[in-house]
Amino acid sequence: MVISGNAPNIKLHIKRGLTVDSRGRKRYGPRTIFLDGVFDGAPFLDNEAKQYSLDHHAGCVRGFTLATCEQAVVVLLQGLPLSVGQWNVYINDPDLDSMLAAWVLFNHVELLRDDKALLKLAMPMIRLEGVIDAHGTDRTLLSAMPEAAVKTAKAQLDALMAEERRLKREGQWMTADWCAYACSTFDAVDELVFPDDTLDSLLSLQERGRVSLAGDRVGLLLESHLGIYEVESRLKERLGDALGVIVLRVGKNRYTLRLVDAFLPKDLTAAYKALNKADPNATGGAEPNLWGGSADIGGAPRKTGTGLSEEQILEVLGEVLGERPGFFARLFGALFRRPKPLPPALPPPS
Repeated sequence: MVISGNAPNIKLHIKRGLTVDSRGRKRYGPRTIFLDGVFDGAPFLDNEAKQYSLDHHAGCVRGFTLATCEQAVVVLLQGLPLSVGQWNVYINDPDLDSMLAAWVLFNHVELLRDDKALLKLAMPMIRLEGVIDAHGTDRTLLSAMPEAAVKTAKAQLDALMAEERRLKREGQWMTADWCAYACSTFDAVDELVFPDDTLDSLLSLQERGRVSLAGDRVGLLLESHLGIYEVESRLKERLGDALGVIVLRVGKNRYTLRLVDAFLPKDLTAAYKALNKADPNATGGAEPNLWGGSADIGGAPRKTGTGLSEEQILEVLGEVLGERPGFFARLFGALFRRPKPLPPALPPPS
């Protein structure tokens, strides 16, 4: 499995020979995307089930259908809400068409920023790969790009495919470590598309997890050498109004909380209460050691840090600041749903 540092809510599963039919896809949850031949049937967008197949193999006229990498750009521009919730992407062979499609999904925020400036840089390469994958190397005329642009994009594609061609030439493709190969390919695409300052900015904000909040907002837990307000400024540039809460790791077991959206149903005061109830390191008394602060900024217990794992912190924030279910959902949930155990807590610091 591969997880992107700047979109850890999207998990890429690479499973050799995986094929899913219409009956089998019922076993997969919402926010699932099948890429380039994983789904054994026509490409589809099922918004009700929140399942999608980006493909140009079965059930379609291949010559009239965009390749998978270009379909990924189409759904991105159509507004597929990739920043909301947990997404799982499946491929059964990491060829370049699939890799570029997954790269587009991973980098959805950056590609849509600044009037889609980075997407415009990447599109000649994506377009040419789409044409070659769908029609062959002798149909590059269909890209509708000037000869010089085709030559540049072709050189980029050749560089990206060099390792795949070597592995196949030496008969090692089917036994190679495809996750490691995918990571190196993503890094290579980043180097081709992202300017150095963009890469530096992305590396300065290492996202470690996220949680869905009320109103399609998102809470991010991340690590950075930057201060909380500079982190907030950079995240707002990337996520805009979708940003609800920031959890910034500032040391071992120590975190700063920042409420960005003041119109969430509750503020951090309610979050502190829930975190203190769950945290084994939180103690009251004459010398309290508690989560606390103001309604919009605060942090973990000062003396010891938190005893909660990052997953637990996010889960508590999701329960407090997430979408509140209706009356009947709460009633039946209380009657029939077993409580979900939290992951094991971190041991208290020595």
